[in-house]
Parts: sequence; structure tokens; C-alpha cells
Amino acid sequence: MHRGDGEVAGQGSAGRREAGRRVGAGVLPGSVRHLPAGTLWWLDRFREQAIDRGVPAADVDRWLGLARPTLRTAPDGDGPAVGRLGTPLMLPPDVPTPATVYGPDRSDEYQLIVTLDLAAIPPGATDLPLPPGGHVLLFANVELDDVVLPGGAVYVPAGAPVEAREAAPDYEPYEFDSPADLDATLRRTGDLRLVPGVSLPTCPLDAESVAGHPWASVLQEVWSEQSDGGGEWQLGGHAYDFDGYGDPARASAHESSGEHRSRPEDWVVLAQWIGVPMGVLYWTITRQDLEAERFDRVLVQMYANP
Repeated sequence: MHRGDGEVAGQGSAGRREAGRRVGAGVLPGSVRHLPAGTLWWLDRFREQAIDRGVPAADVDRWLGLARPTLRTAPDGDGPAVGRLGTPLMLPPDVPTPATVYGPDRSDEYQLIVTLDLAAIPPGATDLPLPPGGHVLLFANVELDDVVLPGGAVYVPAGAPVEAREAAPDYEPYEFDSPADLDATLRRTGDLRLVPGVSLPTCPLDAESVAGHPWASVLQEVWSEQSDGGGEWQLGGHAYDFDGYGDPARASAHESSGEHRSRPEDWVVLAQWIGVPMGVLYWTITRQDLEAERFDRVLVQMYANP
């Protein structure tokens, strides 16, 4: 699923230093060219194997132009701690606990899944216009009622005073006994440590994209074989395809509601979490809202096949 900067069997130090050279100048986006050699090595191998499968080099290189940098969990990853899973819930005193509000006396609070420390995310680690500091709290009530989940995100600027907040989400989590059981599982995971990664599209393409990439199905199949056993979390990059459901980022333009209009191509994956059996959670947002720090417009979706 994900490719990272780990040691690769049979890859010597010279090979790691030369990684990415076979792709060719001008092929990779600028946001990808600076990635560590051990990450770019996966693109070298992908290119070789795609050409061996009969894909013309020009088509492979055009596909490589879609590569995007990510941060992701990895087996034995020793990257910086960029997040904390589960409670405590730390919010400014004047920020209400995120919830669906039905009236003055009734609301359903959202469950905190992860708190991200944006200052710990290295510059250029993703191509998202993230604020340089502060914290982003991601929420989701992990239930099976619909694709779009109750949840969202809260941005706490750097230096803002915060206090511990008691929250009591009341719902039946998918594959967990209770919200408290899910929270206990999250807290046992410890710090969220992420390493550099790179991603290519894996979700089914729309008709326009297929027309521009006639070898897309073969290229996606080859990329699906380039796995180092990546972990549960990813920040930025392309969405992980789940059972051919489609791209949750592009689907967000149709699932979202509110006063602002958006195009499918405006949406990006902020984070994704393979946190439940046979299911994936996605937090998506438009690039424009990211730049404006409108994290209140984050959409949460879960694709699941229980």
C-alpha cells in the first residue's frame, strides 16, 4: 500500500544514493524529487517493472508525473512523533466540543481519533498547504450508518491556551464494544510516528483521466505490488483504493454540503486510517480551505465491506 524510506533487501548504499536517477529529469513533480533515495527507489523499481510488462516508457513517465509525497506509518518506523492517538482531548476554553447539534438540549459529540502536531511535520513532507504550527484534532464516530461519518477536524493555533475536555460520544462503534473501548485501543498504540513515502493513484479513474492514461489499469496493478508492508496511517498523497469504491477525495465534492461550491479536483486527502477491519477512514478537505485554515470544512468518510 505505501512506500517508504526503509532499508530494502539487496539494495546497497550506492544503489540508494542513485535512486530516482532512472526516472529521468523533468518527470517527477518538484514536490517528489527531494524525497529520500530509499523512497525514490520504489519509483525506479516500479518503472522497470511497468516497462517489463509492456507499458511504453513515455506512458510510465507520464504516470510518474502524478506521484505525490506522503507521510505514513511503517514497520519499525523511527520517524518523528507527529501525533498522539486518542484522548486526552485538549481544546481552547472557548471552542465547543465538536458535535452534531440538534437543539439547545441535544447533541451527539464526536470521538477524538488523533491529535496531529503540525510543527513536527517536516517542510515538504507532503504537498498540502498545512499551517507551519499548531495542532489539528481529527474526529470521527466510526459507525456503519452511512459513508459520510459524523466527525471533522479542529485546528488549534500554536500558542493557544488549551484545557483537558471531558467528552462522552454516545454511539456504537464498528468492530469495537464502545467508544471507550475504541479510545483505549487508540491510546495503547502510542505516538504516531511517520516516515517519508510516495504514492501514485490507486483508485478507479474517471473517463477523462483514463483517456489520458490508456495503460492506467496495468500501471495501477504494477504499483499495487510495490509494497513494503506499510502501516495504518497516511498524511497527504493519493487515497488508498478500497474495493474499487472510488476516490474519496473527488467524491467529497458531491458528499459535502454548505454554502461553498467546489470541484472534485479541488479536494485532497488530509489523512487516512486503516483503523477498522475491512474499512478505511478518510479525512478530506479542499486545498483552498486548507490554505484558509478552514478545518471546520473537513469531511469524514468510511469505505467498509464488513
